[in-house]
Amino acid sequence: MATTATLTIGSDSFTVYALTSAPLADANTYFAAHFDAPQWTASTDDRKKQALVTAFRMIEREDWSGALLVDGQATKWPRTGATRRGESVADGTPDDIALGQFELALYLLKDASLLTKINTASNISSVGAGSAQVSFFYPLPGQTTKWPLPANALLVPYLAGSSAGVDIISPFVGGLDAAESSFTDLDADRTEGFA
Repeated sequence: MATTATLTIGSDSFTVYALTSAPLADANTYFAAHFDAPQWTASTDDRKKQALVTAFRMIEREDWSGALLVDGQATKWPRTGATRRGESVADGTPDDIALGQFELALYLLKDASLLTKINTASNISSVGAGSAQVSFFYPLPGQTTKWPLPANALLVPYLAGSSAGVDIISPFVGGLDAAESSFTDLDADRTEGFA
């Protein structure tokens, strides 16, 4: 299980997620065997620490499954009742949270504009009207996702509302005609604007 640890930058201390009590050493070890880490190894220790702190803050802004392990704790993890794609995980902080933070930190060093980007991805590949057809796909590399793909794969499964990779829930699914549906007042044609 991951934990929280402290990083010092100048005279200031910051909390981050880590695998041990030495978060910078953890990240350095993780990236030592990482194919895409030249930006990490070329950065100064202070730059790496800044990236880890920034990635931690990005993680802290999210709504995660489960509840805080201890009421009033200072960080979003550890948690109790958390799930990963709808499956229960042990109370605490999964290693994926620290590893996802490391991946975010790497991509922040590569492209600081990640701080201002929003999620513009769509997993809808086609839409229908006649028999209510909708197809989905997993975003391909190069498409925008919530975070860079390696971090996305580690972190998204723990988000609140994430269940078995299904993020869209519809009140009406099927090929029924609107007249056969219990939602008869539903404007299925969308002849009027959204209110």
